[in-house]
Amino acid sequence: MSRVVRRLLVAAAVLAGLVLLAAAALPFLVDVNRYRPLIVARVQEATGRTISLGTISFTLLPTPGLRVGGPIRISDSAAYPDRTALSAESLSVRLGLLGLLRGRASVTSIALHKPTLVLIRDSRGRWNFDDLVTRASAAPAAHPEGAGEAGALVVVDKARVTSGRVLVYDDAVLPGRRAEVVIAPVDATILGWGGDNPTDLDLSAGLGSSILEAKARLDARGERPHLSLQAKGHRLRAEDFVTLLPWLGVTRPSGLQVAGSIDLDGSADVPIERPEALRFKGTLALNGLSYRDAGMALPLKDLSGELSVDGDRAVWKDFKVRAGSSSLQGGLQVQDFMRPRIGFRLTSPRLDLNEMIATLVPATQAGAQAAVAAPGGASTGIVDQISGAGRLEVKQVRFQTFDLSNVNATMSLAKSVFSLKDLRTSLYGGTLQGSASVDISRAVPRYALAARLDGVDVDPLLVAYDPPLKGLIRGRLAGNLDLATSGAGMDAILNTARGTGAVELADGSITSFSVLKQVAALLELAGGKGIGRESTPFESLKASLVIADGRARTDDLALHSTDLDLEGKGWVGLDARLDLDVTARFSEESTRGMVDKNARLGGLTDNGRLVIHFALKGDLASPTFRLDTQGQMQTAKEKAKEKLRERVRDSLLKKLGQPPSPEETP
Repeated sequence: MSRVVRRLLVAAAVLAGLVLLAAAALPFLVDVNRYRPLIVARVQEATGRTISLGTISFTLLPTPGLRVGGPIRISDSAAYPDRTALSAESLSVRLGLLGLLRGRASVTSIALHKPTLVLIRDSRGRWNFDDLVTRASAAPAAHPEGAGEAGALVVVDKARVTSGRVLVYDDAVLPGRRAEVVIAPVDATILGWGGDNPTDLDLSAGLGSSILEAKARLDARGERPHLSLQAKGHRLRAEDFVTLLPWLGVTRPSGLQVAGSIDLDGSADVPIERPEALRFKGTLALNGLSYRDAGMALPLKDLSGELSVDGDRAVWKDFKVRAGSSSLQGGLQVQDFMRPRIGFRLTSPRLDLNEMIATLVPATQAGAQAAVAAPGGASTGIVDQISGAGRLEVKQVRFQTFDLSNVNATMSLAKSVFSLKDLRTSLYGGTLQGSASVDISRAVPRYALAARLDGVDVDPLLVAYDPPLKGLIRGRLAGNLDLATSGAGMDAILNTARGTGAVELADGSITSFSVLKQVAALLELAGGKGIGRESTPFESLKASLVIADGRARTDDLALHSTDLDLEGKGWVGLDARLDLDVTARFSEESTRGMVDKNARLGGLTDNGRLVIHFALKGDLASPTFRLDTQGQMQTAKEKAKEKLRERVRDSLLKKLGQPPSPEETP
């Protein structure tokens, strides 16, 4: 190697060493903190906010850069004096030399560590960053392209946010009360900030114990800058996810308690000026959720299915829910998540309405009233907020002690009132058709029934009503019932029942009535037929009913059989007791047999039929039997008066020389 070359290499090495030495020494020789006032002034000029910075240090290697120590704070808008909108522990900036040489403040990277961003919206819908949006919109007009230094662009190639937090306080999304949410930790990578092209974001956001992953693009071009994002979340905890409901346009009832998991996959378009107007489109897969709110005494369980959401509409496929041993499944369509309106078609193998009602009614009347009086008219329970209609098909239904099968109806729901129309169901070998409703808005549910019964086997119906009544009455029941009642149990329901009815039993029999045994004994002594000691067959048993105060009152009870007709009035208690005044009218054939054996009974006949008055009181299965002597005496007196009238009439006719006609002969 020549001497010249060696000298050049040595010179180059020395020069390189000097450059490295200068680069290493420069940060110690240059006090960048003297530029702090300039930085603060420029930030305030650009944002209208004040900024406070920690120690600023400069590095030259491996690339030029600045590091700002904490605490770093940027003030909030003038509407929130003495508050901090953004704070961070540290900020690192790497500069691009090539960009600087071209007259552009090119930033190759920014690293922001542990920032906290506070977002506030007041009750009139104004955000604490509205002033920044206004300034950003006005900036292009104030500094058009080519306007010199003032219009120089700052381009950030890559920014990294680590361990960040976003705190949201919103007084507008739920009128009358503040909604809050904490999103943390937030880790994000931002590409292409400040250039002419859209900015891309790749972020991970914590929500309680859940993590949401999202890719987003910020497009600040045009008059309406917006953020488009694609979000995914696997096995999100339901209790974490529901904190977002107000901003997704979904009602959040008071006292909400949820558990289970949700898989989320969808997109949203968020206007920067109105982030609350975001529109989500995607799917939510619900996995084994439990749900309870202030309007419910017990939780719903195993709530599942897939919701396909598009803005304020959703289709819920494979809907399933359970309450105790009861279950429902089917499909739903939902509109307006703040005041949900639903359409549905639901089926069930078995519904125990006692369990369902016990689940959905408020836990206490005081609790229900407190929820209604919540600040700002907050929603009580979701059932109170939902309205809708659809079809319901259930194989087996239990209500109190009664069992129904093959229930089909059109069901509607409004303000916690479930109404069934076009109701048709099988009931103990017969049918029930009509309408029914249950109001569960209060701790004591209220019921209404307007129904037509046909061909119902009355014996199993009575057994379901009260087992000791087994075998008491047989026959097929038909008629109409129109009832309203309330209560949490059978006793309360019976005692508060009000309404009317008209019922008829056909081709049946009555057993166990001691009075019928007495009547049967009389007829057998007289040679009567068709009535036995243990059972009285009848062709029909009819009555019109007025139901109130735990009793069914009637003035036209009528039983018709071959040898005996009964007429009664009084009441039969819904507690299986009775108090009836009864008139028994024997057939003419039975009457002749008894009168032939005991002529004195002839004084108790009316139009050739023996009439006996008696009272039935006590337990329905075995009432006491008591002859109504006053009634019998009245019948005898009427009979005597009739005979006297006939004798006077015959005497007058005889005096007039006109013999009585055969029909008038006594």
